[in-house]
Amino acid sequence: MKAEKTNLKSKHSFKIEDCCVSDIGVTGFAECQMSGPNPCSYAMPFGYCFLCQHPHVDKIIAKSKERQAATVLK
Repeated sequence: MKAEKTNLKSKHSFKIEDCCVSDIGVTGFAECQMSGPNPCSYAMPFGYCFLCQHPHVDKIIAKSKERQAATVLK
């Protein structure tokens, strides 16, 4: 019996560019703002929310802030 290899990208049903998070002030973590059941392998259930543990969470936070600022300015 062969061990099956899993591809991390196949666990995501969305693009990382589409992710939306909120900064919680803890390095390496952010609160995931994606709606619905979260299939992301980087989302960790925490109380009533999910925390994002993506290795590039700082970049995702920055993009989320840019997107939010752009929506406010419209």
